[in-house]
Amino acid sequence: MANILNIDTLQLFADIVDTGSFSRAAERNYLSQSAVSQRVRALEREYGTTLIYRGKGKGAATLTLTGEVLYAGAKRILREASMLDSQMRESPGELSGTIRLVTVYSVGLHALPPRLKPFLAGHPLVNVHLEYKRTDEVYQDVGGDTADIGIVACPSPRRGLDVVPFGDEEMVVICAPEHFLAKKKRIRLTELDGLPFFGFDTEIPTRKLIEGHLGASGAKVRISATFDNIETIKNLVEIGNGISIVPAETVTHEVRAGALVAIPLAESDAFRRPTGLLVKPGKAERAVLREFIEAMRSRDA
Repeated sequence: MANILNIDTLQLFADIVDTGSFSRAAERNYLSQSAVSQRVRALEREYGTTLIYRGKGKGAATLTLTGEVLYAGAKRILREASMLDSQMRESPGELSGTIRLVTVYSVGLHALPPRLKPFLAGHPLVNVHLEYKRTDEVYQDVGGDTADIGIVACPSPRRGLDVVPFGDEEMVVICAPEHFLAKKKRIRLTELDGLPFFGFDTEIPTRKLIEGHLGASGAKVRISATFDNIETIKNLVEIGNGISIVPAETVTHEVRAGALVAIPLAESDAFRRPTGLLVKPGKAERAVLREFIEAMRSRDA
């Protein structure tokens, strides 16, 4: 009885709920699916009640009312334990500790390094564990305490999450050097009407931003294909079969190498992509996170 609700068991239970799957929770905790099921059954025997409804076929899991009580308590205890562990590892005289950072590729590969490198150089005892994920996964990880801070494009308000401005990115039209638009010094969105276009998948916030501005201008591009990552879009535009609209900072290397041409938009003042830091209220109580957020914060906000 004394060890039935230890930290490992609470973490395992929370992972089952957060992933909706016994098998994915098993992977996270380096256990077999059978071992995970046995631990949950032990909890249910201890308290004489069902905690999780088992789904059919794919290991899906949903909570009973009693399970919801345990999940809420487990998340609270895990959050406090994580904060305590971080505080104990922080040196009193010098900033130290680990920051779990998750971001989308287009921001993490291009906009983040110029700010992250100076921060790490100035705080050698700080370790940043960086992961790249899709936008919805970034929200999920920060909300579920799998990550301390997230960075996304076109941030939207979510319950239980604060958004700190990270910056606004200029959007540009990109094309291959041999494309007929390549010699233009500036271009209006209306000039893109009817052109083959490589875009982002529908669930990517940047796509909604681009569609909104194209729609407002009256331009209708012809979508050739859509993708969830900006690197694939850039590669296909290089081949010369179409154009796209991307943040200028994401194509700096390709433009310098002569592989792509980036054409500024006449509407550039109004057409920019906002980016933001996601953090749960109270997280910034940790000195290392407070300093990191301040270093990453947009100076234009």
